[in-house]
Amino acid sequence: MSRKILVGIVTNPSQGAYFSNGLHQNAYYLYKLLQKVPQVQPLLVFPPGQLKIPADSIEIFGETAHSMNLFIDKYHLDALLFVSAAVDSTYLDKFRKNGVKMAAVIYGNRYVMDQETFVFGHLEHPEEGEVNVAARELLREDADVDAVWLSPHFAWQKDYIKHRYSAKRAYICPYVWDPELLDLKYSENPHFKENSPLFQIGSPNNKDIFCTEPNINVLKTSLFPYLAVNTVYEKGNKDLGHFYLFNSIQVNKLNKEAAPYLRYFPLLKDKKVTFEGRYGLPTMTKHAQIMFHHHFENGLNYTLLEAARLKLPIVHNSEFMPELGYYYKRANLTDAAKQIEAALLHEERDDLAEYNKTCEEVIERFGIDNEENIRGYQTLLANLIDPKIEPELPQYIVNLEDKLDHEDGYISPIS
Repeated sequence: MSRKILVGIVTNPSQGAYFSNGLHQNAYYLYKLLQKVPQVQPLLVFPPGQLKIPADSIEIFGETAHSMNLFIDKYHLDALLFVSAAVDSTYLDKFRKNGVKMAAVIYGNRYVMDQETFVFGHLEHPEEGEVNVAARELLREDADVDAVWLSPHFAWQKDYIKHRYSAKRAYICPYVWDPELLDLKYSENPHFKENSPLFQIGSPNNKDIFCTEPNINVLKTSLFPYLAVNTVYEKGNKDLGHFYLFNSIQVNKLNKEAAPYLRYFPLLKDKKVTFEGRYGLPTMTKHAQIMFHHHFENGLNYTLLEAARLKLPIVHNSEFMPELGYYYKRANLTDAAKQIEAALLHEERDDLAEYNKTCEEVIERFGIDNEENIRGYQTLLANLIDPKIEPELPQYIVNLEDKLDHEDGYISPIS
């Protein structure tokens, strides 16, 4: 029997990052999926500058977590996948000389982040003196790779990313998720040792809404949800409970432009909204049961799949899963307000079983056990090693590719 193909997944998390950072979770779920691919052995690989492997990384990956230094001279890798860490070109040259095939796996909105850095990267925080969040390195990291793999919601960036990374080939890769980390966090939470994390009819916070957007760039902010919930409140809706804006305390306290604007609206004047810090989902769902998600050019997010796992009423604008929850298009505020009003009556629906079934179907589409997703990554790896092999990707990705080939302008998966 031929030996297994050794694939290094390059990531650089800090302690606890796998439970709080979506990009590092991308690396973990890719690792779990590749374990299911015949004749492939995935390894977690840390950049050479990583002095110590976080304890939770060892707990998750066990003996497959290694420093990249081991594979420069001592051991051989067949492929390196750069997921959530960049590596100095000096090291890349060494791997390239050893015949290692390399792919940059793009799960973040590289195009928008590059534009923000280009314009705002020189700025400092006006209050704290810290470097502006947009001040990321604008480098050709992972340059001259064999291929780039892009998450489906960034299909429209495909040509830009190919050139940015000096890649020979560019493909859309499956978006994958698994409930393991979410289930673990709920099992560790004292409140949910005695209470089910799933949506419960009759719960006192079924009319309360929460928003999880991080508010660190234009891709995911809580401004639109704030305006939409205020619209419902101004209409005099009697069902509306409290609105929790998590990850937003810095906006209300430090942003000299946003704070006065937010105070203009009745929602804040009447103390129907609070600006909260950063918490895990178990803390959020202790306070509220309706999730409001809004994105700009970032249509696939783990928070939606996490909420689907919990069978929560979900108000959102993800064009990749319009059948899920209470969907509104793009930035249609009127439609979003209508969907909020519908979600407030979620527990009164007579088709909750069908709603929950749809949640499960959406999760399965992006699951690491989905054979289409496994086959997709298996053939992407095969193509990375031998360009003559064409990847076999899920049908929704094939449809996206077709739109890229035949349409100009904004690419949406919904016709």
